[in-house]
Amino acid sequence: MSCSTLPERAEGALRERLARIRYVFTDMDGTMLRSSCVLMGDDGAPSLDLVSMLLRLRAAGVEIIPCSGRNRAMLHEDTRVLGLNSFIGEMGGILALDDRAGRWEYFTADMAYDPACGLTPHEVIERTGICEEFGRRWPGLLEYHNDMANGYKYREVTIGLRGEVPDEEAREILSRSGLALDWSDNGFLNYISAPTTLKLPGGVRGRAFNIQPGGLNKGRAIERFCKLRGIDTAETMALGDSRSDFSMASAVEVFLLVENGLENPGAREFLAGADNAFVARGSSVTGWVHTMETMLEAQSAV
Repeated sequence: MSCSTLPERAEGALRERLARIRYVFTDMDGTMLRSSCVLMGDDGAPSLDLVSMLLRLRAAGVEIIPCSGRNRAMLHEDTRVLGLNSFIGEMGGILALDDRAGRWEYFTADMAYDPACGLTPHEVIERTGICEEFGRRWPGLLEYHNDMANGYKYREVTIGLRGEVPDEEAREILSRSGLALDWSDNGFLNYISAPTTLKLPGGVRGRAFNIQPGGLNKGRAIERFCKLRGIDTAETMALGDSRSDFSMASAVEVFLLVENGLENPGAREFLAGADNAFVARGSSVTGWVHTMETMLEAQSAV
């Protein structure tokens, strides 16, 4: 199944669309960053390509908005260090509209949640007992994703997990929880940080997962974010590498999947069915930078 690759120089209608972009929603790990490092290229060698591009984008008036599974603590520091301000965290569950001003809100989509209960959405989910049920069902194959800052307890909306389990069985457990919950695949693991209890079979790479409010995804979060910020979606672009990023395509003008994202099951079918989706020229950092170069070139004549 063929996929459209973003050209080095866009022409026609695509060029016009790229020329309008002022807001870029981007996944981080595996998309904007390799091994969570801003000074590393796609090949693992030291590189200033990403930092240089961020400076060019800032000068051009293009706002970069991380849209990630990372939690608030991580994204607050990420955006501060990178000179950014807004972000979408926990797969869409936290909308930081103006981080420096402390303007933010929880977004739980189809899951009923009353802030007056005194609990975070994460704590509401945890009280159903499904975390313990998952642990009993798949010992050694599933654990909390403990490299999300200082541990899973620091998450506010979603439950971060890692390992390898059958998706349909996981969804069946969630269906009995009493809450509207979804099981989200957040992509293959590049490494498994210590400490870990995982004992995955040989050759099994493992994935990152999220238990999250039903209907919550990055696409719906972007729609909510744009509405609250008054952003015209015709001025938006998104980039990602995992299946959980596919939902962003319907919420923005142009979507890019970095080349390593083609490893995901269903990636080519998704690209074929989304007329605004393209494959970047390169994996993770390389693809991200090349995409921005094409966009800025389209804007240079405006």
